[in-house]
Amino acid sequence: MCETKHGMSLYLTLAQGDLILEGLAERPFRQVVDLIGSLHRQAAGADPERVHFELTHAQLRLVLEVLGEMPFNRVQRLLHSMHRQVEAWRTGARARED
Repeated sequence: MCETKHGMSLYLTLAQGDLILEGLAERPFRQVVDLIGSLHRQAAGADPERVHFELTHAQLRLVLEVLGEMPFNRVQRLLHSMHRQVEAWRTGARARED
């Protein structure tokens, strides 16, 4: 994970991406259509065990919202993976500042 000029870059499995899509499918179409299309394009042809997703801050916020509405036992591994990537990025950013 790293912060990009316009958002965040995360590495997830294809199964984790599918879980995000499942949560997005519960939202109104107009609210999620662009994000769903973006996730599909980024996953196309990628290694199912390591898909590089780039999300804007608004898209990441929406992803976290939909995951928060899903049963915890279904999303805990995904949230843990995302948290590990954020913490690794923060640790690296702090080291670069010193």
